[in-house]
Amino acid sequence: MDIRNLRTFLRVAELSNFTKAAQSLGYSQSAVTVQMQQLETELGLPLFDRIGKNIKLNQYGMNFVDCATAVIEAMEKAEAFSTEAQNMKGYIRFGIVDSILNACFISILPEFNKRFPNINVSVYVSSARDIENKIRANELDFAYLLDYKVPRKEWVRVREEVEPIIFVANPKNALAGRTDATFEELINERLILMPPGEGYRYLFDDELAKRNLYAVPSIEIANTETIIKLTLEENYISMLPVFAARSYLKSGKLKEVGIKDADMKQWSQLVYLKGKAITPQMQKFVETVLELLPPINK
Repeated sequence: MDIRNLRTFLRVAELSNFTKAAQSLGYSQSAVTVQMQQLETELGLPLFDRIGKNIKLNQYGMNFVDCATAVIEAMEKAEAFSTEAQNMKGYIRFGIVDSILNACFISILPEFNKRFPNINVSVYVSSARDIENKIRANELDFAYLLDYKVPRKEWVRVREEVEPIIFVANPKNALAGRTDATFEELINERLILMPPGEGYRYLFDDELAKRNLYAVPSIEIANTETIIKLTLEENYISMLPVFAARSYLKSGKLKEVGIKDADMKQWSQLVYLKGKAITPQMQKFVETVLELLPPINK
């Protein structure tokens, strides 16, 4: 059913005159006549009593006014929704692990807000596993994970990078700056690690298991920034993604501890669930991240 015919019908119903309706809409009278004939044919009902040159809504026509008005209002709401989306209003639910948030997104989020002030970004910070579950439950739109590679069938990966995981120490530590330390030496130091199963801890536990070793950390805490602060203040060794430790290594506030035969790495991945409808707001968010976020491992 042509929406233009409905608009014309409502104007004719208001003015009770084809000629006046045509003039107000910028149509010819014959065009209005054809439109009303098309509408009546589609409905299979006459909408007007035509007596001589006069027209008047009949009972069918009067009843149809409410229907036509409801359709027009629904279409206007749909058009307004489309315009609103194009004007970038709305919200985005974004999950991210704390190490990437603090190292890379502290400047990106405010910049996105400046560019699109009417888009609310709800940031959920948690472990990769928890975020993955919320993505699957459609409680989050996007996620930036630091973990093993997520399954290809389940996710759409917008960006992916290999991220080395290293050991770092307070400069006072005896292993600080070493390039040939062993896991046997490492487990006898004061360690700050993620809790078992959290973050990059599983990489360490896997390496120890290969060597029939076991570590008892001095502190376990699931927050990268806190781990860094404690290692800066006290004689600890911790493991961190290179991107999180880079500035402290450059300044000399932390020293890398090179471990023999250790090749630990994860993948940073911007992902969403396959089949997810990407709104204009979400597309702009992705574009902004890809524009402003340099390769993390450089």
